[in-house]
Amino acid sequence: MKFYLLVVTTFLFQSEVIAQWAIPTQMRAENTLDRLSDKGGLSNSDILYGIPIPPGNVVGDYYFDKKWNNATILLYQSETMIEGYPVKYDLHGDMIEIKSSLGIKVLDVRKIKNMVWIDSLTSAPHYFVNGAEYKIEGVQGNGLLEVLADGKTPLLKRDQLYIKAPTYNVALDAGSRDTKIFHQFSYFYAKDAELYKIKGKKEILAATDSPAVIEEYIKSEKIKVNKESGLIKVFEYINKLQ
Repeated sequence: MKFYLLVVTTFLFQSEVIAQWAIPTQMRAENTLDRLSDKGGLSNSDILYGIPIPPGNVVGDYYFDKKWNNATILLYQSETMIEGYPVKYDLHGDMIEIKSSLGIKVLDVRKIKNMVWIDSLTSAPHYFVNGAEYKIEGVQGNGLLEVLADGKTPLLKRDQLYIKAPTYNVALDAGSRDTKIFHQFSYFYAKDAELYKIKGKKEILAATDSPAVIEEYIKSEKIKVNKESGLIKVFEYINKLQ
């Protein structure tokens, strides 16, 4: 009797070994095959096993200038001055960050009329005016504009952010995990509190009462008006003639 049970046990064990399949049963299950044919992809309840997906980074920054620069700020309220503090201009929040002995304070740009800071690397002054002082196609401006050339026809620069969201696709393991921040610069000249966007030489010549003189100046000096340095040189000359 004992021998018979031993034989049966041995036979069952051998049958189990022989009956092993290359593909496990759970991989053949109907619900697994259904999920593979489901073009909707992963559901919210799905759990992925393996190495965690590394988080993305923020490529770029929100600042007009990443450095701390000593500044003097003129406020709209009672023409009050804030002087001698290192500052940064946060374009995303439209705030001026001010480094003080009590920590970082923030100031809403809408309260600022003008600002000048000294570049901490080059010692060059940079001047700013509130965009609310001007209108663009009849609409009041906002934010701070850098004054590149001053005079009766000032040249102004606006820095706007373009934020590109991550494009990473988990199912395909493709795309970028990073949030990318780009700075887009626009240039304007001002006349009678109205801003006019500069797209090329046509707009530059429209800014002056002596277009032939300015065109000859651009040609003789071989100025590239699609470069910021070239625009500054031209508008300094325009304002010199006025």
